[in-house]
Amino acid sequence: MLEINDLIFRWPGAADATLNIPKLEVAAGERVFLHGPSGSGKSTLLGLLSGINKPEAGSIRLLNSDLAQLSDAARDKFRADHIGTIFQNFNLLPYLSPVENVMLGCHFSRSRTDRIKTSGKTLAQQAELLLQELGLDANIMSRSVAQLSIGQQQRVAAARAFIGQPELIIADEPTSALDADNRNTFIELLFKEASQYGATILFVSHDNGLAPLFDKHLSLVELNGASQ
Repeated sequence: MLEINDLIFRWPGAADATLNIPKLEVAAGERVFLHGPSGSGKSTLLGLLSGINKPEAGSIRLLNSDLAQLSDAARDKFRADHIGTIFQNFNLLPYLSPVENVMLGCHFSRSRTDRIKTSGKTLAQQAELLLQELGLDANIMSRSVAQLSIGQQQRVAAARAFIGQPELIIADEPTSALDADNRNTFIELLFKEASQYGATILFVSHDNGLAPLFDKHLSLVELNGASQ
């Protein structure tokens, strides 16, 4: 799924590299926990994996595509087609309903939309199904997400990431606002949804206590030669 070799990234004007990762591999279908304290470069790495930024040197291969060799437009398309992201602050549109927010996950991806069409469902039907599988009650499907609790908004954000079956799900500190019981429940829901079609999960957090729930635990500080 993911292979990084000799990756170096330096912000413009910086003397030192923010990231210097000699090697990182993630297999398809793995559930990976990436731990790192504030300032360790987690957000920078996610920006590189998503194709938002390009490395100074080295390679990032996702699904056998070297992101650094793609044009800006090709990286944008690749991200829309193959990566679902759950953001720390959810990035939902407050004036839209849960179903409408989830459907946005396919707005820029024809391939994710086509996958839904081949299942015989409409985009709205698949959005509702995902929300139900993630525990959202049918009676709040038509409300604006601004009326939902934090936990409910979090599930809407997860459904938006999963719609259209992207191969990689990146979860960026999505449980930081939840207590321990709700954190574990949410992660179990993510695993259940991912297992239905073999998605890979890269879960990024500063909370090392969540690591035992995952197949693999990686420390960004240990991976990153620039942090040592």
